[in-house]
Amino acid sequence: MAKRRLLVGLLSLYWTVSAHADAARDDFTRDLAVAREQAYVAPSEALRQLELLKIGRSGRELGQVLAEMGPAYYWQGHKRKALELAIQAENLARAEHDDALLARAMLEHGFALSDFMHDQDTAHRLVQQAEQLASTTRDAYLQTKVLVTQGLIAEEEGRSADGMELVARALALARFSSDPDALSMALREQARQLAAVGDDQQALELTDELVALAENGGVPAQLARAKLSEYAIAARIGRGSRAEAALKTAVATLQDLHAEERLAVPLANLAELNIQAKRYREAQRASRTALRLSRQLDDQHGIQLATFQLGMAEIYLGDVTDGKTKAERALDGLVNDERYVRMLLDYGHVLNQVGESDAALNVVEQAGSVSLAAWRKEKQLAYQALQRAHAFQKKQTELSRKQSELAALHHEAELKAAELENTRRQRMLWVLLSATTLVAVALIALLYRRVAKANRALHVKNEQLFTQSTRDSLTGLFNRHYFYEHVVPLHHAAAGIADAAPDRRAPAGVADSAQGGMFLLLDIDHFKSINDRFGHAAGDAVLKNVAARLSATLREQDVLIRWGGEEFLAWLPGLATEETRQVCTRLLAAVSGKPIAVDAQALQVTVSIGFCPKAAAAPDVAAPGWEQLVHLADLCLYLAKTAGRNQAFGISDASALTPDAIAAADADMRQASDEGLVALLNVKTSGAAP
Repeated sequence: MAKRRLLVGLLSLYWTVSAHADAARDDFTRDLAVAREQAYVAPSEALRQLELLKIGRSGRELGQVLAEMGPAYYWQGHKRKALELAIQAENLARAEHDDALLARAMLEHGFALSDFMHDQDTAHRLVQQAEQLASTTRDAYLQTKVLVTQGLIAEEEGRSADGMELVARALALARFSSDPDALSMALREQARQLAAVGDDQQALELTDELVALAENGGVPAQLARAKLSEYAIAARIGRGSRAEAALKTAVATLQDLHAEERLAVPLANLAELNIQAKRYREAQRASRTALRLSRQLDDQHGIQLATFQLGMAEIYLGDVTDGKTKAERALDGLVNDERYVRMLLDYGHVLNQVGESDAALNVVEQAGSVSLAAWRKEKQLAYQALQRAHAFQKKQTELSRKQSELAALHHEAELKAAELENTRRQRMLWVLLSATTLVAVALIALLYRRVAKANRALHVKNEQLFTQSTRDSLTGLFNRHYFYEHVVPLHHAAAGIADAAPDRRAPAGVADSAQGGMFLLLDIDHFKSINDRFGHAAGDAVLKNVAARLSATLREQDVLIRWGGEEFLAWLPGLATEETRQVCTRLLAAVSGKPIAVDAQALQVTVSIGFCPKAAAAPDVAAPGWEQLVHLADLCLYLAKTAGRNQAFGISDASALTPDAIAAADADMRQASDEGLVALLNVKTSGAAP
């Protein structure tokens, strides 16, 4: 009886100790997984947790901690330290005869050699050995990581198709195993690859799955990384609103985690999105916070990125001099950033917005030069990668073939050596002469091709600069600069100037300086209310839609200008008063006939029009200048506004525009009409204004 009680007590003690050991192992595995996810967003915090986990560990558990510390040091920027830890974990795994740990350490070792040591042969050997070891285990995460690592190395070598195929296999394996960590890793890499090749829809679908997986996992660091991936993909494919929402969630999560190491760059990116949305004060605050964090961490790239966004925000807020200084100083340090060309274009755009068009053109030209150089470098790297891949595939076959060929060639060379020596001297002179001739021809052909290529590039650049300087960036219409430089000199200038040769890029009909026509000034009704109620993005959409409808209604020879804000100026050469009535009717109907859809809202938009005719040039007759005619059209536009909007008012007779009549109309258009000095014409649509 006593022996039985002793046996029961021993079994109970064994079960208690086993339960505590299993619980400790589960806690260790969970803490290791959390540190793994934190390594990317908060590497210092991950290293702190891993150092605590390392206390008292030995053998396999110590190797697991070392294997996880390597990526944390990698994301912290200490790549050589990451390589040293991978080698330590590898040696410890060999001593413990732990195949799973050895495979994991080999993967980290091989990726480090490929990424920053560029030792591709050793990297391939290590990853192949890791693949063999992982296949003998049941660790789905390890097997998935093997395929992902192979895919990343293939991309590094320029074998993009192989990289995508390997990551796709990794995703299929992760789905089959139902391992959430493996699935998260494979989804992230597959979505990035699909976005890079332009498969936007599938990339977003995988990103949605990645975010949902992170939300269900309940690990904030994993959610922050998933949202950063979502932002990167959405921003790359032009989904601005989705990119902003994802980035805001990531920034909030990083702030909750106190992950200052990863917070600076997302804040700078958020400042860029705020600038695009014209929220300049918010952009200024975000970039200042990013700059402060980057300086605390001595992160030079973050400092330059935050300084550039701060400079852009200050320029938009009116501090042009200080903003330019910050932006240009930051650009000098961002030459190697992949977004350098886009930042140059953004800087050129803001310079053009504040009136520094010459500086803007210089910046745009610099962006073009950088893009061309990057394209050439990328082409060269791609060609080198292709050469390496081709050489790797043919290496073994070529080696055996050359061995047999060398033996045969050596024997044949000995037989022909005497014969070749006799004929060599006779042919030497002819070979030299032929070579000289061929070199000369090749040099001439090369010089000719370079000159032709330079001429083509110059032509393309001139066309681009002409478009950038004469077109409104939002609506695509001509701007005031185009009107002043190309329409006024050729149609509304003095006689001596008007005889200049017409610009080949001007619309048909613009160069006939003796021809009369009609000025139309159009203004979108209640546009400020649209901006205040629905936001500036909705206002921009209305401007683009109205501009498209006006352009589609006018003739090919008519010139439509975005005059400023919500106002458009149209010059209609050769148009009589009755034809103007019909054109105004069509324009009013074109804008108000169909609501404009903006963010699930149907906006009923109308315009008001004021018009004034220009008489055909006549000898010895002093005609009013175009500025006076546009001003009279503006006064008529005011009449249309005060009369209820969604209609047109204009002067019907150009011959009546004497200096006295113009002065009277300028003082009071309605009274001048009542006194018979000017004849007004009113055009309305059948529908009432909303």
